[in-house]
Amino acid sequence: MDYEVTKIEMKQTFKECPACQYSDGFHSMFQKEDDVTRWLFICPACHRVFDIGFTCPVPCSN
Repeated sequence: MDYEVTKIEMKQTFKECPACQYSDGFHSMFQKEDDVTRWLFICPACHRVFDIGFTCPVPCSN
């Protein structure tokens, strides 16, 4: 699936889509990159993907 990820700086809250102003929140998407997982947000209305800088470490396998 081809999509563009738009990086934005989160202000106080991130509930409204900066592209289409949909105001009921986002779907989540996770993308593994090397040793981190990026937590991305998808607008349910316009389907744009946003990166507000949330990441988490990829768990090590035992």
